[in-house]
Amino acid sequence: DRADVIIVIGQNPGTNHPRMLTSLQRAARRGAQIVSVNPLPEAGLSRFKNPQDVFGMLAPGTPLASIHLPVRINGDVALLQGLGKALFEEEARRPGRVMDRAFVESKTLGFAEYAAHLQTVSWDDIELESGIAPADLRRVAALMAETGRIIVCWALGLTQHENAVANIQEIVNLLLLRGAIGKPGAGACPVRGHSNVQGDRTMGIW
Repeated sequence: DRADVIIVIGQNPGTNHPRMLTSLQRAARRGAQIVSVNPLPEAGLSRFKNPQDVFGMLAPGTPLASIHLPVRINGDVALLQGLGKALFEEEARRPGRVMDRAFVESKTLGFAEYAAHLQTVSWDDIELESGIAPADLRRVAALMAETGRIIVCWALGLTQHENAVANIQEIVNLLLLRGAIGKPGAGACPVRGHSNVQGDRTMGIW
């Protein structure tokens, strides 16, 4: 409810977490930017018609995700490192206005090693592995550079991978760069299954 940028990655709220769509609808209506990262676009993240709203099913619906990044399957690490690389580029253009240096220096370890690693990763490799053009990653990074109120949400699309641990590490790295963790409207948000997921299976058995 307080985030300015919400990145939904490896998760299909409309299918598996439908109650979350109401929260995303509120966020979109107050101006939050929602980014969808998934190999396929999901209708629920494109536009949401709230069935609990009197005019919800008659109105055209609320546009949710303003950006969709169709990541290549298991290209999440490359995509997330691309966002980090783009943030470093933005910091070079606007020194002291992108990285939360005070937070990084007082609350984190390994910043120099992380920065050095991103220097060795080429944009060509990032695009090849993620399937996303550098310009699109820079567009999302520009949104992140303007606020510390960033939330990244994910579900099994990230954790059921051979690179699952690295996926989550890269998410946390991005949040730490912006100091976007441990405060209202910011942080890491693993989303677990909604009761209707179990219900689908139970009713299928019956």
